[in-house]
Amino acid sequence: MRLFNLIVKGLFLLLISSIKSTQYSYLDNSLSNSLENSLVFSYSVGKFDESLDVLNYANKLTNTKPKEATVDNFFLSYKFTNSIKIGLEINESSGKVERLSYPKFLETKVNRGTVHLSFNIIENSERFYDLGFFYGEEKQEPVTIDCYAFGSTVIGGSCTEAKLRLLDGEIYKSTGELVYLPVLSTSGSSESFGFLLRSSPKSLDLFSFSHTLSIKQTEIIQSNRSKILNTTDSFIRQIRIDSQSAGSLLDSFKQELPQATPWKETELRYSASTLYSFTDSLALSAMYSFIKVNRSDYQNNPTKEDYDENEMFDLTAFYRLHENIILYTRLSASTNYILGESPLAYNRKSNHLFDHPYGQFYIGTLVTF
Repeated sequence: MRLFNLIVKGLFLLLISSIKSTQYSYLDNSLSNSLENSLVFSYSVGKFDESLDVLNYANKLTNTKPKEATVDNFFLSYKFTNSIKIGLEINESSGKVERLSYPKFLETKVNRGTVHLSFNIIENSERFYDLGFFYGEEKQEPVTIDCYAFGSTVIGGSCTEAKLRLLDGEIYKSTGELVYLPVLSTSGSSESFGFLLRSSPKSLDLFSFSHTLSIKQTEIIQSNRSKILNTTDSFIRQIRIDSQSAGSLLDSFKQELPQATPWKETELRYSASTLYSFTDSLALSAMYSFIKVNRSDYQNNPTKEDYDENEMFDLTAFYRLHENIILYTRLSASTNYILGESPLAYNRKSNHLFDHPYGQFYIGTLVTF
């Protein structure tokens, strides 16, 4: 009962305060063939903020620091009598960051949908062997940046400190009002597909491990729109700003942005997990994952280091509240931020964020029928 009270309090805390993770794959690796019922529905909330930053991730960064992140995850799966299982998963996530310079605050929202298909290919007296396929799409809602500080120079938008900005000509012609264009509007999307092989034990023993090997390929598209950065007006480009031409300054800034052409990530992931049942109501799962990423058509930033490996450690407690209801809490830690969890988050502008350990907290429920 004490564990149940703790879970309920944690759930209430997260819901009133309302990152990226695919809970379906994680829970499927952890529980695999341990759930007896065919139909499973799950809802979970993941969260990161300063109070949960036990790995001190935010303080290891300089200019840009994550303030908070949340993700709502829903999935529905059904296992047919012929051992074929299908699943539909939806993620809705948001994140906020703070910066010492312009833009001093940013908020992003990402929606993601994934379809999963798996089936049992071999079964013996001790283990199940499964083959799975998945396809997913991810879309980041447009983010508008009013002003941007390039070193000590602020450009664009309505900031009084801006040394270079463009007037919105349409508004000025129609109303005579002086409204300045934002420096940048950016959005992104990704499309991924892959397959997995899994071997899982039939007995719930501390030293009986499930092993999962998966390969995923993702195409990432980043879109940046800016009239001021792309201006070809010779008068504007020849303006001197802090001992250099505006054209040189704008071109340098464009080189820092995520590339405008698509690139691909191929991810190889190995996971080993164990599930141990203490009582009929309480079970504990531990998982280790190694992730290796290879990028093609990716234009790196020569001034920044890229990262292509990550290790993840997960610990999950499952509590059976009712015959058909399971509550769970998950603690997740990784050596390199969310590398491999969200390909859309990684680009030549954001890659410096992936240099440090990171942790997240999740709480959720599984309802089976």
